[in-house]
Amino acid sequence: MEQPYHQFTVRDFVLDDAFRRWILQPDEENMTFWHTFMLRHPEQQTAIDEAASIVLHLRASHDDLTDSSLLRIRQVLEQAFDDQQSLQTTVRPLPIWRRPRFMWQIAASLTGLLLLAGGAFWYVRQPRQERVHTAYGENRTVTLPDGSTVLLNGNTTLTFATNWQEDKPREVWIDGEGYFNITKKYSSQPTGKTRVAFVTHTPNLDITVLGTQFNVSSRRGHTDVTLVEGRVQLAKPGQPANKGIELKPGQVASARPSLETVAVRSEQPRLRTSWIQHQFVFDNTALSDIAQQLKDTYGLELVFENSDLSARRFTGNLSNEDIETLVATLAATFNLTTDRSGNQIVLRQAK
Repeated sequence: MEQPYHQFTVRDFVLDDAFRRWILQPDEENMTFWHTFMLRHPEQQTAIDEAASIVLHLRASHDDLTDSSLLRIRQVLEQAFDDQQSLQTTVRPLPIWRRPRFMWQIAASLTGLLLLAGGAFWYVRQPRQERVHTAYGENRTVTLPDGSTVLLNGNTTLTFATNWQEDKPREVWIDGEGYFNITKKYSSQPTGKTRVAFVTHTPNLDITVLGTQFNVSSRRGHTDVTLVEGRVQLAKPGQPANKGIELKPGQVASARPSLETVAVRSEQPRLRTSWIQHQFVFDNTALSDIAQQLKDTYGLELVFENSDLSARRFTGNLSNEDIETLVATLAATFNLTTDRSGNQIVLRQAK
């Protein structure tokens, strides 16, 4: 039975076997599970970060320990948390993972147990996973362990392991939008050199590439993949890559929860990738679709007076570096008035 992780505290996460295995021994299955969980329960982000820091600082090779040793370690952890809680005052304490004395107490308690059990115990200076999140309107370039780069659009989360193995597929998970520039990588095999695949996971598509440039937009369960150059293979999660669809440059593949198959069409890549040049390129685009892009990337909500306004279409290039000017341009084009309150702008037909 699945644990009620949405109700877990830092202590619960640290003591949970599945959580520790994800932190210490990440694989495709547990990374997919926890990444999906964090997307659904962002309120648990702080607890997960603190628990992960504790597990990473106090890392043991669980597979080498006996059940009795694991039970004793669990008891020590529980006692350490109980002791720490009893010492809390009315002053707001530092997060647990930033309390050196607390970490030292657990380390001192566990060292003897781990040595007796024959397990490995050491401090980890670098986490084995990295999760990068951009704020609304922020662009950030992330360099992956193999030298590949991903330019993240606003309101995007990228997750990947930091210790990719030489002969294993390179894997990342994305929620939001990113432009990928993937380097070709080879591994030495008895039969010669073979290319190492790069796999980008979204909730409804796995994108396998060998060396290419492509754009991925994955929001609200909708995934769009635009191939700029090279070759990619698309497959549903759990489906072998060679059983999926091969995308050609200049094509866009779209996956939706309501569709059993992936739709592929030809489209100018710049319509999907112009954001990396700090531009929006619209081609007969409905105002409702433009509004959705602004909400996804900048957290700005456009509310139209009626459906007739939202159905109007716009063609043109606009800078995305000044959203106020962008909205003003749209309003002037269609003779609309704007009324802003916080992050919401109401557009009405001018009289």
